Amino acid sequence: MDKIFKLFCACLLCCVANATFTACSEDDLGASIYDTTDYPLDRSVYTFPLDTFVKKNFLEPYNLKFIYKMEDVGSDMQKNLVPATYEKSIDLAVLVKYLWLDVYAKLAGEKDVFLKKYSPRIIHVIGSPGYLSDGSRELGVAEGGIKVTLMEVNKLNVDQIEGAYGLNQLYFHTMHHEFGHILDQTTLRPTAFNTISSGLYDAMGWASKSDTIQAALGFVTPYGSSQAGEDWVETLSCYVTYNADRWEQLLNTAKYDWEEIDYTVEEYQKYYPRAYQEYLAGYTRQTQNYDTIGYLRQTANYEYKLIRKVVPRNANGFVAKDADGNYEISTDADNIDGREIILQKLDLVRTWLKENWDIDLDELRREVQTRQYMTDAEGNFLRDRYGEFVNRLTYVDPANPDQPTLIEQLEEEVEEYKKLQVKK
Repeated sequence: MDKIFKLFCACLLCCVANATFTACSEDDLGASIYDTTDYPLDRSVYTFPLDTFVKKNFLEPYNLKFIYKMEDVGSDMQKNLVPATYEKSIDLAVLVKYLWLDVYAKLAGEKDVFLKKYSPRIIHVIGSPGYLSDGSRELGVAEGGIKVTLMEVNKLNVDQIEGAYGLNQLYFHTMHHEFGHILDQTTLRPTAFNTISSGLYDAMGWASKSDTIQAALGFVTPYGSSQAGEDWVETLSCYVTYNADRWEQLLNTAKYDWEEIDYTVEEYQKYYPRAYQEYLAGYTRQTQNYDTIGYLRQTANYEYKLIRKVVPRNANGFVAKDADGNYEISTDADNIDGREIILQKLDLVRTWLKENWDIDLDELRREVQTRQYMTDAEGNFLRDRYGEFVNRLTYVDPANPDQPTLIEQLEEEVEEYKKLQVKK
C-alpha cells in the first residue's frame, strides 16, 4: 500500500509539473473558456445613435466609458437619484467631447497619448443632484482617478453658460476640477502651494463660508478653502471656466477687506433703506461703494450674516467720512492680500501644467472660452446689448438665420447614426 501511495504522489507531482510548464509556455492553448466575441451594438434599440457616438468618440480613442444609463451599482445608494434623460445625455456627451476632450487632445504635449494615459476611465451621468448632510449640493464625484460622476444633468440648458445652473458651474467646472485631481495624483502639486494658506483651511466649515470673505483670504471658492488639494484644483478649474468679467470681479473682490457680522432680517430691513438712500445721494463716492452697504446671506445653519467692506463707520453702522468728506476702504487690515494670493497660486498651477504636460494654461482657457463665446475677426469676445458675452453654442447668424446653430451641429453628429438603425 505504501508503494502504491508513493507512486500516486509521484504521478501527481509529474502532472502538476507538466501543467505548470504548459501554462508558462508559448504553445497554443486552444479556445478561451470565456466569451471574447466583440458584439456589435444593437441597431434596433432607441438609444443606438448615442451608444454608437460614445463608443466611437470616447471608448475607442481613449478607453473611456460614457455611461448615461444610470447604474445602481455605480451610484450612491444612500441618495435618492434619478437617471438622466436621453435628450440631455446627448447634449452632455457632445459638449464633453467638444469642450473638454477635444480641447486637451489639441493642446496637451503628448497629443496622441495624453488622454489615453490620464483621462478617467468612466464618466457616469446622473439626472439629479446629490445633497450632502451640510446642505450643499454635490455636482460631481471623482473616485480614485478612475471614475467621474456628473450630476443634475436634467437641468442642462445650452442657452445658459454662466450662473448657478449654467453649463460651467454644473458640469465643466466639475470636469476640470476632477481632472485636476487625476493629474495631481499623477504628479503632485508643488509643496510651496500647500503653505501659502496654511492655517486657513477649514475642512468641516467651508460650506457655511461666504464667497466674498473667502476671496479676501485668497481662495477662489469656499470649497477651495476646505483643504490644499481642493484649493489647487479649484484654482485651476475656476480660471479655465470663469470668463474675463467673472474672473476680474473675483480679483477685485479679493483685494479688499470684508467683514461678516451677525444680523437679522429685521435689522437689515431697518438698515438697508437708509444706507441705500445715502448711496443714491452720493454719500459714498468710490468704486463699487455699494458694497459698503453690504448684503445679507443665509448660512447652511439658517443664520443670517451681513457681508460688507471694511470702512470707518459711525455708531449707526453708516460710512463715516473724514473732515474732507472722504472715507477709505481697507485693503490690508488683516495683512492678507487675497488678490495677490490667488494670483500666486494661479502662477504655480500655470508652471506645473507647462513643466509636466506641456499645457499652456492660458491657451487652455482661451480655447475653452472661444468654443463657448463668439469672437470677432481679431479674436475679441463679442458682447450683446446688455454687455454680456454672446453664447456661441446657440448663436443665430442674422445673415444666415436658417443655418444650424453650433449645438445643433454637434447634436447632428449623434443623429447621423440614426441612418444605421433598423426596425425590429
